[in-house]
Amino acid sequence: MYNFGDKLKECRKAKNYTLEELAARYNRRFDGGMSKGTLSKYENNKQEPLVSVVMNLTELLDVSSDYLLGRTDNPNLDFNTPQENNDNVFQIPVYNSVSAGFGRLADTTPEDFVPTFLPYGANPEKYIRVNVSGDSMSPLIDDGSQILVRLQSSVDNGAIAVVLVDGEEAFVKKLNYGSGWLELESINPYYPARRFEKSETARVSVLGLVKEVTKYL
Repeated sequence: MYNFGDKLKECRKAKNYTLEELAARYNRRFDGGMSKGTLSKYENNKQEPLVSVVMNLTELLDVSSDYLLGRTDNPNLDFNTPQENNDNVFQIPVYNSVSAGFGRLADTTPEDFVPTFLPYGANPEKYIRVNVSGDSMSPLIDDGSQILVRLQSSVDNGAIAVVLVDGEEAFVKKLNYGSGWLELESINPYYPARRFEKSETARVSVLGLVKEVTKYL
């Protein structure tokens, strides 16, 4: 049976990186958040990474996400390949919910792939689509809408983002923040803003920026 940890260890050793070296490279490239101990847990299948971490590791290890996730035996081949006659259209994976799209590795099997136009030079492995349920962001993002998300660890004040609270609950919210505080704001006034102050702000991490909303009748 395929294990993410086994593939990660194989790719790390192919680059001649120690656990310490890979963690250091990760932290320099992506502004921290990785330790030797965490990588060791991944490799020994004792902890499963978030999708954003998997995507970051593919950049450091020079392999495709589909190779690291066991979808192909070719390290340079993935399903995000350009469509014929349009080098800026890519097959972007669709996840069934925010929780599935940004949850642990066991929940990261795409429901589908959708041809998506991306800006010139954009890395398709940094984008996913998510089917959204609930009306807290209506009328901007209605129940049943699909969002295009660029995976990143920070966004501008006032941006619509996917955020993770306490490492478990994922939400699509407007992110407002200032010195020592942040708020997760819903567009629908029926839902009150959720505020975090001082040390509580560490409970919230940004997973991605919402770039596009597709609404279906």
